[in-house]
Formats: sequence, C-alpha cells, structure tokens
Amino acid sequence: MAESTPESFGVVPKISHIALTPDFHKGKGIPVGTVLATQGFIVPQAIGNDINCGMRLHATSLSADQIKANLDKLETVFRRIFFEGGRNIPMSRAQREALFKNGITGLLDATPKSLMDGLWSLFHNLNIENDLNSISQKGSLKAKSTFGLNDFLGPADRLSRDSQIGSIGGGNHFVEIQYVKSIINGSIAHAWGLKPGMVTVMVHTGSVAVGHLSGNFYNDLVRKIYPQSLKYPSNNIFPLPVGLKYQKEVEQFWDALANAANFAFANRLFLAIMALDALQNNFGQVEFSLIYDSPHNLVWRETINGESCFIHRKGACPANGLNEMVNTPFEYYGEPVMVPGSMGASSYLLAGQGNQESIRSASHGAGRVLSRGKALKGYEAEFKRFLKNFRVVTPVDLRRPDIKLRKDIVLQKFADIKQEAPFAYKGITPIVETLSGAGIATPVVELEPLMTIKG
Repeated sequence: MAESTPESFGVVPKISHIALTPDFHKGKGIPVGTVLATQGFIVPQAIGNDINCGMRLHATSLSADQIKANLDKLETVFRRIFFEGGRNIPMSRAQREALFKNGITGLLDATPKSLMDGLWSLFHNLNIENDLNSISQKGSLKAKSTFGLNDFLGPADRLSRDSQIGSIGGGNHFVEIQYVKSIINGSIAHAWGLKPGMVTVMVHTGSVAVGHLSGNFYNDLVRKIYPQSLKYPSNNIFPLPVGLKYQKEVEQFWDALANAANFAFANRLFLAIMALDALQNNFGQVEFSLIYDSPHNLVWRETINGESCFIHRKGACPANGLNEMVNTPFEYYGEPVMVPGSMGASSYLLAGQGNQESIRSASHGAGRVLSRGKALKGYEAEFKRFLKNFRVVTPVDLRRPDIKLRKDIVLQKFADIKQEAPFAYKGITPIVETLSGAGIATPVVELEPLMTIKG
C-alpha cells in the first residue's frame, strides 16, 4: 500500500469514507467499531488513548488435554510470573529509546545477544527477526523523538525494570490459553500450521499507561491549536489539520503515536513470552510459533481508490486481502483477523478479504451488550455458573483459605471479573457470520478458551 506524507495532502479536508463493524457500540469519544478515512486532517480522538490495543496469537506444540490435566499447577505458575514478581525484563535506556523510536526492529538492534537475564534468553530463542513479517507493519513505526517519556527511559548507566512492559492492563484485556476447537477452512488452517486440539496463546492488550500518556499529549496539542475565536465542539473532538502551517504539530502527533504503538507491539510480545515461560515451567520445551500480531486502535496512512488518506480504526482491525498482503507470508490467504469472544467464550481466527466497502476492516470482538455498571447488577446465577465452569487467573488467589475469609477482597475481585463475564457481551457467532457473509473475512478456525489471565 502506498504511503503518503503530510506534504502530499493538497486537498480539501473531508471525511472520504466511513464504515461500521458488526460489533459497533458506544464508546468514549467515537463509538467502538468505527472506521474513518479522512483527507487533509487527522482525528486523534478517533482511536482513543489505548493506542495500538491489539491481538497476538501463537500456536504451540501442546494439546488441550495436557492443559486440562494441569489447571491447578498452571494457575499457580501463571500467577507467579504475571503478578507475583516473576516478570523479569531488565532493559537499558538505549533499548527503551530504540523501542520507542523504531519498534521491534529497534529493540532487536539495541539488544545484545549477551543479555540473557530474566526473559531475554527466551527472547533470543524465539528468533523474533524471522517473525517480523507476521506482525502488522513489522511492529516498527518510525519516530524521531520521544515525548514525555524521558523519566520512563531509565538510567543511562545500568539495566532497570519498569512496571509497564509485560503488563496486561485492565478492562477486557487478557492473556488466554485456548485450543483449536474446530477447523472451518482446512486449507488455510493447514497453511498456518493449525490442527484440531492444538493449544494456542492469545494476547489482547495495548500500550497501557504509555498510551494514555501519549494520547493525552496529542489530545492537548489539538486543543491548543483550535481557533480561539470558535466555540469548542460539543462532542469535545478536535481535528488536527495536515499542512505546512501545522507541520510541527503533525510531526509531534506521529512521533507520540509511534512511541505508544511501538511499546504496545513489544508489550504483547513480552506477555506472550511470559506465557511461554509459564508453560515451559510445567511442560518443558514447548514449540511456540507466531501466527500474527494486529492492532485495532491506530491511524494508518494508506490509499483508497488511488487517493491518499488517513484511516482511523477504533475497535476495528485491518482485514486486508491478497493484493494488500503481497510479499508477506499471507499473500495467498489474506491478512489474519483475530476476533475474540468474551471471557469464557470462543474466539475466531479469520482471513481478510480486502473488502473495500468495509475499508478493509473487521470487528475486533463481540462488543458489549451491558455496560460495566449494569453487568454488576443481577445475573447472579449466570455468574456462578461461569465461575464454576471456567478458570480465571487474577492477581488474587481466590483458592487461598485466608483470602476466602476476606469478603471485601473476594467481592471486589468478583466484581472485576463479573464486568467482563460472557453475559455482558454480544454473542460472537453472529459477528463472525456477518463478517463472513459480507465478504469481509473468511473464518479459518474456532478457538475455545481453557484459562484466562486477567490483570
């Protein structure tokens, strides 16, 4: 796809295309499931502050039966690695700066092979350089600078650890252990190395606090340049004009966006490595191949019908077809599209068809049917049934006798889980059927959850 630069937009500002995905629902700023193509201006709030929230999927050499027979042991080791000090990712200032400015490729260049502390030995063993073509935009956006991140970069003279890299975040973010329940398109599933009963690891998260910092930075930026003579928009959404007058601000926007997006790509990578570490703690050597990593809160510079434009996807992921995926491992199949269900429900892997009416975009999930507040009221029988039949790993071990005596802790953790329980979301099957029927994406496999790790 042809990439454009700000100087190339000598056009009358306009919204050229809009598409809504099947999971379209209310969200902060603009609704989740909105795809917006503009010319002459960008709408930073049209992607929200959870910049490059997205999905990552790995296939493993484990079977579903192996996981089911070890749920208690796995819950203990997952909790230790994710929440009890087992996350060990020491980084230098040079590594973090390279990551923010150049993404996964920058991190690879700045990480010496001799660095084997913590999770770095697994990082090197995965041969991540070979996986770059299985990451949207190779997980590497270009930035000239880092905005507001100097303190986060850490000291220049030693390795340090931070609280953000390898963090799941809240809300509907998760790391999930799944298995291939059914094959829907055998030829594509075979090409992607997926077999019935195979265990997969899906990661759903974004740039966490880094994204909120970067998002707030450029949202303040567009407010400051808004003409003082005009009344603020009633919806509090401000455009960023593209052109020579605001070239400095546009460059700052792209840098801040790239900083957060690059961090999100790395965050999903390390969460996957942490899951692999937990699995290998229990099962020994485990094969762990990347299927794909794709964002669903980002702005792309692309071409539609020969015209350069900015494509904003909020709660929507790219679903490019064969033509757009030339010179990638997916040029004969279409771009992998991950559509997760609610916690405890099936997720689906599909292949994009490059549908122009949908702006080559698909849903990123089922979409909420109940607000988080409404989900807390009632539905007790459904919630008890869900807890009985499904394993959720949280920072609090609800199996401990002393924790069971603390009703305040138990009730708070149950409330956190209940907000994301299946009855709070639409069914995933109608969403997938709509994507298929509309020619947006072809279903490949259904993935059934075995265990979910929630922050």
